[in-house]
Amino acid sequence: MQHPSVERDPRPSPVPHVNEIGIIAFESIRVRCILDRDWGTVMCFRFSPGEPSDYLGVLTGPDTDSANLHLVSESRWRFPTPELREALRQTVLALYRSWRAQTQVQT
Repeated sequence: MQHPSVERDPRPSPVPHVNEIGIIAFESIRVRCILDRDWGTVMCFRFSPGEPSDYLGVLTGPDTDSANLHLVSESRWRFPTPELREALRQTVLALYRSWRAQTQVQT
């Protein structure tokens, strides 16, 4: 007999929220997008195999008509022009909207 503190809890564990929105390849950068449900934002991380990921920034207001991309100053050099920043914003926004549509169909 197992000690009571070691016994498994008979209640089902809660279903984890799916926060992984997806991965995009933007220019030569691979960007992982994760939803922060508490703030309603999409966090963006640059990643490469064998390297620690870098926080690029966040897309705020993805469910509004005025979604805005806020890049951290250390990552702005990766997107030196307003056109590149806008293209990244549109790409992340499209990925989020596609993910949102898929999750609404599944529920």
